[in-house]
Amino acid sequence: MSEHTPNPATPPPPDPLAVALSKLDPAPHGFDRDALMFAAGRESKANTIALWKTVAAIALCTAALFALLYFTHR
Repeated sequence: MSEHTPNPATPPPPDPLAVALSKLDPAPHGFDRDALMFAAGRESKANTIALWKTVAAIALCTAALFALLYFTHR
C-alpha cells in the first residue's frame, strides 16, 4: 500500500510554458481597427454603386432613344 493517491484539493503544478507566456506583454498591433472596418465597408459598396450607376446610365440612354424616336417619327 505504498501507492500515492493525489489529493483533489491541491492543484497540479503550473505548466512552465504557461507561466512563461503569462509574463509576456502583447505587441502593439500597428493598425487602426476602425479605419480598417470603414475601408472594408466602403470597398464592399463600391461594386454595388458602380452597378447602379451603370443601370441609371442605360435607363437614361433608353429614355433618350425613345424620346428621339417619338419626336422624329411624327
